[in-house]
Amino acid sequence: MQPVKEIQNKSNTLLLTSSISLGLYLILIFDLLAAYEIFIVLLLIPMFLISITFLILLIGKSLGYRLMPKAITTVALASVAITSVLLFGYRSGWFWGNRILNAAFIDDRSRMDLELYQNGKFIIASNWLFGEERFEGTFKISRDTIIFDKYPVVDNDFTAKEIIINRPAKKIYFRKDADGKYDTSFYYFQIDF
Repeated sequence: MQPVKEIQNKSNTLLLTSSISLGLYLILIFDLLAAYEIFIVLLLIPMFLISITFLILLIGKSLGYRLMPKAITTVALASVAITSVLLFGYRSGWFWGNRILNAAFIDDRSRMDLELYQNGKFIIASNWLFGEERFEGTFKISRDTIIFDKYPVVDNDFTAKEIIINRPAKKIYFRKDADGKYDTSFYYFQIDF
């Protein structure tokens, strides 16, 4: 096969697989097929790995032959890559400033991660076997209390509007009892888990 054609075929395949990966990721983050999220993830992982493989092959062939893919293909590949990275970064809080607190609640069937950022925003990612839900909003801290801007914070009343930080124990409790002490009998977030 001619080097130019070989590089163009690899770049077209990379563009196709990375575009499919981006499409699957968009389906996941916008919960378009929430009931089938596990199947979308099972498709996304191999598509992402195939894209990485073709990227490595394309770089190797391009360097070996000292040829680049067509400009339009390169621009399209760069657009897909930049869009993917920016979407992932936004959903991960990269653009929200410094993270001031990270905590996790884990039970037998799920996990809930809480991240607080210096700019007053929070992310709660609730994960279970078949998917993830993501919630975001703003908060304030008053002494040992985190006060969320809205209630319910997640789609149920599990997380209270105000939760209590016990820094020495590295735990965030959902409530205090009638005596004003931390209610350790109820669930809690473990800080820096």
